[in-house]
Amino acid sequence: MEMEGITDAMKQYERATDEIVKRKPKRGKAYGIKVPDSMNIVAGLTGLFVLFVLIAELM
Repeated sequence: MEMEGITDAMKQYERATDEIVKRKPKRGKAYGIKVPDSMNIVAGLTGLFVLFVLIAELM
Protein backbone atom coordinates (compact mmCIF):
# COMPACT_ATOMS: atom_id res chain seq x y z
CA MET A 1 0.00 0.00 0.00
CA GLU A 2 1.58 3.26 -1.15
CA MET A 3 0.78 6.66 0.25
CA GLU A 4 0.15 9.39 -2.25
CA GLY A 5 -0.41 13.08 -1.68
CA ILE A 6 -0.82 14.84 1.62
CA THR A 7 -2.42 12.78 4.37
CA ASP A 8 -4.34 13.96 7.41
CA ALA A 9 -1.38 13.15 9.67
CA MET A 10 0.85 15.40 7.56
CA LYS A 11 -1.63 18.26 7.87
CA GLN A 12 -1.83 17.80 11.65
CA TYR A 13 1.97 17.77 11.91
CA GLU A 14 2.19 20.98 9.87
CA ARG A 15 -0.39 22.73 12.06
CA ALA A 16 1.37 21.60 15.24
CA THR A 17 4.78 22.80 14.07
CA ASP A 18 3.28 26.13 12.95
CA GLU A 19 1.85 26.65 16.43
CA ILE A 20 5.19 25.86 18.06
CA VAL A 21 7.03 28.29 15.77
CA LYS A 22 4.47 31.01 16.51
CA ARG A 23 4.87 30.57 20.26
CA LYS A 24 8.66 30.12 20.26
CA PRO A 25 10.29 31.90 17.32
CA LYS A 26 13.79 30.82 16.31
CA ARG A 27 15.46 34.14 17.09
CA GLY A 28 13.27 35.16 20.00
CA LYS A 29 14.67 36.70 23.15
CA ALA A 30 13.62 34.45 26.00
CA TYR A 31 12.42 36.26 29.13
CA GLY A 32 14.34 39.48 28.36
CA ILE A 33 17.76 37.81 28.60
CA LYS A 34 20.01 39.29 25.94
CA VAL A 35 22.16 36.55 24.43
CA PRO A 36 25.51 37.80 23.09
CA ASP A 37 25.79 37.80 19.33
CA SER A 38 28.08 35.02 18.08
CA MET A 39 29.82 37.44 15.71
CA ASN A 40 30.92 39.60 18.66
CA ILE A 41 32.21 36.55 20.51
CA VAL A 42 34.26 35.38 17.52
CA ALA A 43 35.65 38.90 17.00
CA GLY A 44 36.64 39.16 20.65
CA LEU A 45 38.36 35.79 20.69
CA THR A 46 40.19 36.63 17.44
CA GLY A 47 41.39 39.90 18.96
CA LEU A 48 42.72 38.11 22.04
CA PHE A 49 44.49 35.53 19.89
CA VAL A 50 46.17 38.23 17.79
CA LEU A 51 47.18 40.09 20.95
CA PHE A 52 48.77 36.98 22.46
CA VAL A 53 50.61 36.22 19.23
CA LEU A 54 52.00 39.76 19.06
CA ILE A 55 53.13 39.61 22.70
CA ALA A 56 54.83 36.24 22.07
CA GLU A 57 56.60 37.57 18.97
CA LEU A 58 57.90 40.70 20.71
CA MET A 59 59.31 38.84 23.71
